[in-house]
Amino acid sequence: MPKDGRQRIIQDVASARRTALAVDVGGTKIAAAVVDADGSLLSRSECRTPATDHAEMVGDALLQTASAAIKQAELTPHVIGIGSAGPLDLAAGTVSPVNIPAWRGYPIVELLSREHPGHEVRLAGDGHCMALGEYWRRTHSMRTVLGMVVSTGVGGGVVVDGQVQTGPTGNAGHVGHMVVDVGGPACRCGGRGCVEAIASGPAMVRWAGENGWDAPDGAAAAVRATSARRGDP
Repeated sequence: MPKDGRQRIIQDVASARRTALAVDVGGTKIAAAVVDADGSLLSRSECRTPATDHAEMVGDALLQTASAAIKQAELTPHVIGIGSAGPLDLAAGTVSPVNIPAWRGYPIVELLSREHPGHEVRLAGDGHCMALGEYWRRTHSMRTVLGMVVSTGVGGGVVVDGQVQTGPTGNAGHVGHMVVDVGGPACRCGGRGCVEAIASGPAMVRWAGENGWDAPDGAAAAVRATSARRGDP
């Protein structure tokens, strides 16, 4: 083998010991990135979450997005971390995101373990991952952090003294389904007046329409946010 080829293998092995594949699963998009030990981004890929009743199609989209991130980074990460919208079951390694109807008890840990044998795969709520990241990179001098994810859904996570508070199933701190208005709008979780039903991206789009926003049907929250920045009252 040429010397440069041997050197590349050595570099890949060394990199694998200090890199991770991070996967983010949400109701609108699936994203994946390869990061090194200090959190620096080495590659990134994303796709829209398929609007389908077929669980396998969503799983295939996840695998393709993860593979694209790995290919772009040109190395094989040693560990895999999944941050997913909930609810989830840490013990079973499954997820049932409210905004991905095709996934109910979906074995996401098994899926990635099968695709990447020999790799450690860890699962957590996306809110937990975000809160811990903030604690680590920005607010580590504070004892406690509550992080909130506001997107297609609303998630949350609590960190106390550097420890994520997951609860027995992995869903502690999921503030998106706290009821804040008992007579409020219906939520996809089956409740009424949840934070998510009022303050998520789609909920804000609905509120804007009900309060006089004249925009094409299907205009996303990002479209409305851009218009607001331009001064549209």
